[in-house]
Amino acid sequence: MTAAATEEAGRLAQLHKQLLGDDSIQFALPTYVRPEPPEWLKPFVDGLAKLGPYMIYLFWGAVIIGVAIIAFLLFLEAKGIAWRLPWRRKREETEAKEEWRPDVGAAQVLLSEADAFAARGEYDEAVHLLLRRSVSDIATRLPDFLRPSLTARDIAAAGSIPTRPRAAFSEIARIVEAALFARRPVGAEGWQQARGAYEQFAFRDAWA
Repeated sequence: MTAAATEEAGRLAQLHKQLLGDDSIQFALPTYVRPEPPEWLKPFVDGLAKLGPYMIYLFWGAVIIGVAIIAFLLFLEAKGIAWRLPWRRKREETEAKEEWRPDVGAAQVLLSEADAFAARGEYDEAVHLLLRRSVSDIATRLPDFLRPSLTARDIAAAGSIPTRPRAAFSEIARIVEAALFARRPVGAEGWQQARGAYEQFAFRDAWA
Protein backbone atom coordinates (compact mmCIF):
# COMPACT_ATOMS: atom_id res chain seq x y z
CA MET A 1 0.00 0.00 0.00
CA THR A 2 1.39 3.38 -0.92
CA ALA A 3 1.84 6.20 1.53
CA ALA A 4 -0.97 8.17 -0.10
CA ALA A 5 -3.39 5.28 0.26
CA THR A 6 -2.42 4.79 3.88
CA GLU A 7 -2.93 8.45 4.60
CA GLU A 8 -6.37 8.41 2.91
CA ALA A 9 -7.45 5.36 4.91
CA GLY A 10 -6.39 7.03 8.12
CA ARG A 11 -8.30 10.16 7.23
CA LEU A 12 -11.48 8.16 6.51
CA ALA A 13 -11.12 6.29 9.79
CA GLN A 14 -10.82 9.58 11.63
CA LEU A 15 -13.91 10.97 9.91
CA HIS A 16 -15.87 7.80 10.71
CA LYS A 17 -14.86 8.07 14.35
CA GLN A 18 -15.99 11.68 14.46
CA LEU A 19 -19.29 10.74 12.85
CA LEU A 20 -19.95 8.03 15.42
CA GLY A 21 -19.12 10.45 18.19
CA ASP A 22 -21.67 13.03 16.99
CA ASP A 23 -24.60 12.83 19.47
CA SER A 24 -26.91 14.72 17.11
CA ILE A 25 -27.05 11.69 14.81
CA GLN A 26 -28.96 8.60 16.00
CA PHE A 27 -27.58 5.30 14.76
CA ALA A 28 -29.23 2.90 17.21
CA LEU A 29 -32.94 2.98 16.34
CA PRO A 30 -35.34 1.81 19.07
CA THR A 31 -37.28 -1.40 18.58
CA TYR A 32 -40.78 -0.79 17.16
CA VAL A 33 -43.46 -1.28 19.79
CA ARG A 34 -46.98 -1.81 18.50
CA PRO A 35 -49.28 0.80 20.08
CA GLU A 36 -52.03 -0.55 22.30
CA PRO A 37 -55.59 0.55 21.53
CA PRO A 38 -57.38 2.59 24.19
CA GLU A 39 -59.34 0.67 26.79
CA TRP A 40 -62.73 1.63 25.37
CA LEU A 41 -61.72 0.27 21.94
CA LYS A 42 -60.29 -3.04 23.12
CA PRO A 43 -63.62 -4.95 23.20
CA PHE A 44 -64.26 -3.94 19.60
CA VAL A 45 -60.77 -4.96 18.47
CA ASP A 46 -61.03 -8.26 20.33
CA GLY A 47 -64.40 -8.89 18.73
CA LEU A 48 -62.98 -8.31 15.25
CA ALA A 49 -60.11 -10.66 16.03
CA LYS A 50 -62.57 -13.39 17.02
CA LEU A 51 -64.65 -12.79 13.89
CA GLY A 52 -61.62 -13.02 11.62
CA PRO A 53 -62.05 -16.71 10.71
CA TYR A 54 -65.72 -16.15 9.93
CA MET A 55 -65.43 -13.01 7.79
CA ILE A 56 -65.73 -15.00 4.56
CA TYR A 57 -69.07 -16.37 5.75
CA LEU A 58 -70.27 -12.89 6.69
CA PHE A 59 -69.29 -11.61 3.27
CA TRP A 60 -71.19 -14.29 1.38
CA GLY A 61 -74.12 -13.94 3.76
CA ALA A 62 -74.33 -10.23 2.92
CA VAL A 63 -74.16 -11.05 -0.80
CA ILE A 64 -76.99 -13.59 -0.49
CA ILE A 65 -79.16 -11.16 1.49
CA GLY A 66 -78.56 -8.43 -1.10
CA VAL A 67 -79.54 -10.76 -3.95
CA ALA A 68 -82.64 -11.87 -2.03
CA ILE A 69 -83.74 -8.25 -1.49
CA ILE A 70 -83.29 -7.44 -5.17
CA ALA A 71 -85.24 -10.57 -6.17
CA PHE A 72 -88.02 -9.65 -3.73
CA LEU A 73 -88.30 -6.13 -5.15
CA LEU A 74 -88.41 -7.52 -8.68
CA PHE A 75 -91.14 -9.93 -7.60
CA LEU A 76 -93.20 -7.07 -6.17
CA GLU A 77 -92.69 -5.08 -9.35
CA ALA A 78 -93.82 -8.03 -11.48
CA LYS A 79 -96.95 -8.42 -9.33
CA GLY A 80 -97.72 -4.72 -9.64
CA ILE A 81 -97.30 -4.15 -5.91
CA ALA A 82 -95.99 -0.69 -5.14
CA TRP A 83 -93.30 -0.74 -2.47
CA ARG A 84 -92.41 2.56 -0.87
CA LEU A 85 -89.77 3.73 1.54
CA PRO A 86 -91.12 4.71 4.97
CA TRP A 87 -90.83 8.44 4.30
CA ARG A 88 -92.52 7.99 0.93
CA ARG A 89 -95.36 6.07 2.57
CA LYS A 90 -95.79 8.86 5.10
CA ARG A 91 -96.04 11.45 2.33
CA GLU A 92 -98.56 9.36 0.42
CA GLU A 93 -100.61 8.89 3.59
CA THR A 94 -100.67 12.68 4.00
CA GLU A 95 -101.85 13.04 0.42
CA ALA A 96 -104.56 10.46 1.07
CA LYS A 97 -105.73 12.45 4.10
CA GLU A 98 -105.96 15.57 1.97
CA GLU A 99 -108.01 13.68 -0.62
CA TRP A 100 -110.42 12.41 2.04
CA ARG A 101 -111.05 15.80 3.57
CA PRO A 102 -114.51 17.04 2.54
CA ASP A 103 -114.98 20.25 0.62
CA VAL A 104 -114.83 23.07 3.16
CA GLY A 105 -117.94 24.75 1.80
CA ALA A 106 -119.96 21.54 1.91
CA ALA A 107 -118.71 20.82 5.43
CA GLN A 108 -119.76 24.27 6.62
CA VAL A 109 -123.23 23.84 5.12
CA LEU A 110 -123.55 20.45 6.80
CA LEU A 111 -122.53 21.85 10.18
CA SER A 112 -124.97 24.73 9.76
CA GLU A 113 -127.81 22.27 9.16
CA ALA A 114 -126.71 20.16 12.11
CA ASP A 115 -126.38 23.26 14.30
CA ALA A 116 -129.95 24.16 13.44
CA PHE A 117 -131.12 20.79 14.79
CA ALA A 118 -128.99 21.23 17.90
CA ALA A 119 -130.33 24.75 18.48
CA ARG A 120 -133.82 23.24 18.70
CA GLY A 121 -132.58 20.64 21.16
CA GLU A 122 -132.71 17.86 18.56
CA TYR A 123 -129.22 16.60 19.31
CA ASP A 124 -129.90 13.06 18.15
CA GLU A 125 -130.97 14.32 14.73
CA ALA A 126 -127.93 16.58 14.52
CA VAL A 127 -125.51 13.72 15.19
CA HIS A 128 -127.40 11.38 12.87
CA LEU A 129 -127.02 13.97 10.12
CA LEU A 130 -123.24 14.00 10.58
CA LEU A 131 -123.15 10.21 10.55
CA ARG A 132 -125.27 9.90 7.40
CA ARG A 133 -123.17 12.49 5.58
CA SER A 134 -119.97 10.76 6.67
CA VAL A 135 -121.27 7.45 5.33
CA SER A 136 -122.16 9.21 2.09
CA ASP A 137 -118.63 10.63 1.84
CA ILE A 138 -117.14 7.16 2.35
CA ALA A 139 -119.48 5.69 -0.27
CA THR A 140 -118.34 8.34 -2.75
CA ARG A 141 -114.68 7.51 -2.26
CA LEU A 142 -115.05 3.74 -1.81
CA PRO A 143 -118.08 2.76 -3.89
CA ASP A 144 -117.21 -0.96 -3.80
CA PHE A 145 -116.63 -1.02 -0.06
CA LEU A 146 -119.99 -0.19 1.51
CA ARG A 147 -122.56 -2.96 1.68
CA PRO A 148 -125.94 -2.98 3.43
CA SER A 149 -124.69 -5.59 5.88
CA LEU A 150 -121.91 -3.36 7.20
CA THR A 151 -122.45 -1.72 10.56
CA ALA A 152 -120.99 1.59 11.66
CA ARG A 153 -118.49 -0.36 13.74
CA ASP A 154 -117.43 -2.36 10.66
CA ILE A 155 -116.89 0.84 8.71
CA ALA A 156 -114.91 2.39 11.56
CA ALA A 157 -112.57 -0.61 11.62
CA ALA A 158 -111.91 -0.61 7.86
CA GLY A 159 -108.22 -0.32 7.07
CA SER A 160 -108.97 1.11 3.62
CA ILE A 161 -110.11 4.36 5.24
CA PRO A 162 -107.28 6.72 6.25
CA THR A 163 -106.61 7.24 9.94
CA ARG A 164 -108.02 10.76 10.37
CA PRO A 165 -111.43 10.24 8.70
CA ARG A 166 -111.72 6.82 10.35
CA ALA A 167 -111.12 8.36 13.79
CA ALA A 168 -113.72 11.07 13.15
CA PHE A 169 -116.26 8.54 11.91
CA SER A 170 -115.57 6.23 14.86
CA GLU A 171 -116.28 8.99 17.37
CA ILE A 172 -119.53 10.00 15.68
CA ALA A 173 -120.62 6.36 15.33
CA ARG A 174 -119.86 5.69 19.00
CA ILE A 175 -122.14 8.52 20.09
CA VAL A 176 -124.94 7.36 17.78
CA GLU A 177 -124.64 3.74 18.95
CA ALA A 178 -124.82 4.84 22.58
CA ALA A 179 -128.03 6.70 21.81
CA LEU A 180 -129.57 3.79 19.89
CA PHE A 181 -128.57 0.77 21.92
CA ALA A 182 -127.94 2.18 25.38
CA ARG A 183 -130.98 4.43 25.15
CA ARG A 184 -128.78 7.29 26.24
CA PRO A 185 -129.77 10.64 24.73
CA VAL A 186 -127.02 12.39 22.87
CA GLY A 187 -127.46 15.65 24.74
CA ALA A 188 -125.51 18.84 24.29
CA GLU A 189 -122.24 17.24 25.41
CA GLY A 190 -122.50 14.35 22.96
CA TRP A 191 -123.37 16.76 20.17
CA GLN A 192 -120.31 18.90 20.87
CA GLN A 193 -118.10 15.80 20.85
CA ALA A 194 -119.49 14.65 17.51
CA ARG A 195 -119.24 18.13 16.05
CA GLY A 196 -115.64 18.47 17.23
CA ALA A 197 -114.72 15.12 15.68
CA TYR A 198 -116.15 16.19 12.34
CA GLU A 199 -114.39 19.57 12.50
CA GLN A 200 -111.04 17.90 13.16
CA PHE A 201 -111.47 15.96 9.96
CA ALA A 202 -113.08 18.60 7.78
CA PHE A 203 -111.13 21.78 8.42
CA ARG A 204 -107.47 22.35 7.65
CA ASP A 205 -106.77 24.50 10.73
CA ALA A 206 -107.59 21.56 12.97
CA TRP A 207 -104.79 19.55 11.36
CA ALA A 208 -101.97 21.85 12.46
